[in-house]
Amino acid sequence: MMKLYIVGAGNVGGYIAYHAEEMGEYKLCGFLDDDETKLGIEIYHLPVIGNVGYLLNTTKEVAVVIAIANSVVKKFIVNKLSQNKLIRFPAFIHPSVWIGKNVKVGDGAIIYPGVTINYEAFIGNFVTINMNSTIGHNCNLMDYSTLSPGVDCGGFTQLGEQSFLGIGSSTLQSVKIGQNTIVGGGAMVIDDIPDNVIAAGVPAKVIKYH
Repeated sequence: MMKLYIVGAGNVGGYIAYHAEEMGEYKLCGFLDDDETKLGIEIYHLPVIGNVGYLLNTTKEVAVVIAIANSVVKKFIVNKLSQNKLIRFPAFIHPSVWIGKNVKVGDGAIIYPGVTINYEAFIGNFVTINMNSTIGHNCNLMDYSTLSPGVDCGGFTQLGEQSFLGIGSSTLQSVKIGQNTIVGGGAMVIDDIPDNVIAAGVPAKVIKYH
């Protein structure tokens, strides 16, 4: 059984620990976090045993889940840990998730309970899909993008790298949302949205560039 370490000693990490134990596929070893004040504490009866660099010199294959919500920080950590080719980033998919035919899920994705992913959807590397979200057929969710709870993506939706959909937001079929873009909670996206913006409302409109 492969050892599993969780990067991020917070709420997301606690969720991962709980369900990883429930699923029984890995030997849980503990948390890694760069916050020195957390060293030695326990979360879901697992200790924080070191910082993110703890595994860089490992000589055995290990699994790591990046339980960090911030996509910029997550990407930085992945790049750092990827220096050691023995560190694996398995997708973490709750058993209740329904996945249709010909769906591709990338490394390090975290998919919460109650999610539905319809046929021929593409889920990129290190994507997070929160509880009770629905991904329509032929959607493309690019690397490091995040869906909050209760998001509904219509078929053929394109979500750019490191973009974020807020709680209860939805997209009409075939809309394209750019990279590094934030869509506010409850928004309804009916038209394409460019890179590097914040959009909100019904229908969603760009309210700020960032």
